[in-house]
Amino acid sequence: MKRIIALSVAILFLFCSCSEKPEEPKLKTADMLDITNTDLDFQGCRSRFDAVVSAMKSKVTVLENAHNETVKSNAESEYFLEKEYVLTAFEPFMLSDFELTREFSPLLTAESANSVFAHKTNGMKLVYESDGKASYILQFFSETVVKEYSVEYSEKADGFRYVYSVEDSGGERAEEFLEFIKDNNGRYLIQSNTSRGIIEFDAEDKIVYFCCGELNGGEFTLDESVFGNDNPHISENWVLERGKSNYINIHTYDGGMLIHEDCSSGPWKSVKISEEDYASAFYAHK
Repeated sequence: MKRIIALSVAILFLFCSCSEKPEEPKLKTADMLDITNTDLDFQGCRSRFDAVVSAMKSKVTVLENAHNETVKSNAESEYFLEKEYVLTAFEPFMLSDFELTREFSPLLTAESANSVFAHKTNGMKLVYESDGKASYILQFFSETVVKEYSVEYSEKADGFRYVYSVEDSGGERAEEFLEFIKDNNGRYLIQSNTSRGIIEFDAEDKIVYFCCGELNGGEFTLDESVFGNDNPHISENWVLERGKSNYINIHTYDGGMLIHEDCSSGPWKSVKISEEDYASAFYAHK
């Protein structure tokens, strides 16, 4: 009798266990942080950079596109002449030569680099050096000029710095650079020679705040680097510390409100967009 009861309990337990529905994964929209590569090397870190920028870009693009559709539907004449219509696209941290660093890997050798980067040599000689994980240097050189692409990765900060420099008769100069780190407050800091951004996510990978500004003609320099600083003291005004008059566009998201500001067509234009008005747009945009 005891065996029958025990068997019945076991069967009932098995039935209950099988009938429980597995927990469904949380749906991630395009404006949420979606890190798929956790490797502690440059390419892993670059993937995380892409994820951070993609989430920020999606937040802006989806909200602005949805807002523009509303402006179109309410426009009495040409919609693009409406004050609230956003004309400019948001393309943060677009660098012309950074893309070639996708080829940097532990598998790339000095010999194979000649084949991989043959399309970039233009008759120049090539040198490639790397420790296979944290340091990469690619040079193209002739008798009159040296073009160098370098990458440093910090496992401690899980960040990187990329620099493209040129040395010729005029001296050496950084044509473009890009830095990506995470500060002690868990915020992502991004800096290039033309732009800066601070992005903060919550525990559920949702953006709670960002500010991203692009300079209007000027440049940030490597002397203002945040890479390699174990305890970066970044003020709340770090992105806009040059003063608003030196920027061409500024995007800020805080408290569910996106503020688009730009002076690309002359006077400063400011458009405020409440995420609450267009929350469903992120589910339609996948």
